[in-house]
Amino acid sequence: MDSIAWITADYFLDVDYPIVPHIGNDFEIDWYILLGASEICTKKTIDACKNKRVRIHFIELSCKWYSPSAFFEYLKIFRSIKEKSYDLIYINLSSYLYPYWVADIVFDKNNVIFSAHNVTTPKGARYEKLARLNISFLLSRFNNFHVFSENQKRVLKSRVSGKKILCAPLALKNYGILPQKEQDEENIFHFLSFGHIRGYKRIDLLIMAAQLVYEQTNRLFKVTIAGTCKDWEKYYKLIKYPFLFNIRIGFISDSDIPALFNSHMFLVLPYQDLAQSGAITVAFNYNLPVITSNIPQFKEFVIEGTNGYLFESESIESLCAILIHCLNMNVNDYHLLCKQTKDFVSKNYSLDTIIAKYRTFFETLLHSK
Repeated sequence: MDSIAWITADYFLDVDYPIVPHIGNDFEIDWYILLGASEICTKKTIDACKNKRVRIHFIELSCKWYSPSAFFEYLKIFRSIKEKSYDLIYINLSSYLYPYWVADIVFDKNNVIFSAHNVTTPKGARYEKLARLNISFLLSRFNNFHVFSENQKRVLKSRVSGKKILCAPLALKNYGILPQKEQDEENIFHFLSFGHIRGYKRIDLLIMAAQLVYEQTNRLFKVTIAGTCKDWEKYYKLIKYPFLFNIRIGFISDSDIPALFNSHMFLVLPYQDLAQSGAITVAFNYNLPVITSNIPQFKEFVIEGTNGYLFESESIESLCAILIHCLNMNVNDYHLLCKQTKDFVSKNYSLDTIIAKYRTFFETLLHSK
């Protein structure tokens, strides 16, 4: 049976967790999970791989990503993996400095597949200039890539030619069963913003649009802003009407996520740029309609009036109009939107469909050797 070395950074474990145990039905997999940046549940991961052809290796990284010692740490890990002569090596990590360089030194380019989460680096992303240099290096030096949207596939093909590309979306992120929906005694409409807060995600736009809605309608509603943020003060200063907002700045535990999504009516993603969104896969998992900017990256995920709404990117007035439209929806129209969202997800994001794309791509690479 063909063998795969699967290398996952802990911050991407939620991406690979739904995939690897199922791929383990068809390949012998050694799953190397690099620990150091995020908290993970090792027992959950081990349990998911029971009775599969998956051997898990947790590797504790001792060096900071920017330390020169990290180069030699990755060199040791990658050389150890190369010595075992796997048929394929799948790598899911980002590189601020060393991993891409070391992989270029150690591995055969023909049997390595790199996930490319950000073929285009969002404006305002963390270490934006360094990230752009790294992705340019990666695309020029390796041959096989996994992208997570058709948009990113088109961008990759426009930048480099002759590459083999797997296009398979992020699997839906399931954090557990939804609790029973509690009746809101005040019957207030709830919008949700969820995930790490970065400049390009334009939470400032959401705050200003929500306040404009209140000024135009005098209606009470709530916007929950939930996630980590290193510079929250600059957003906090924009808030004129604190009673409109439920602020949950900090880490949101996995166990809290089902209740969080179940208590809101829409997920709002006002991004001005992105490669792909993990938050939207959580919303889809719980059949929650979405409101997003109309940037090209969202248009393959959102069908206007079917599973959500699109507003003019970077326009406070356009987002305000969509929020007002949602506030004015009657119960039957909203329930229909939720049903349509469920049907859309079932058709386009079933795990079996996603797994089949991985399997077909891997087999194509193996047969082309």
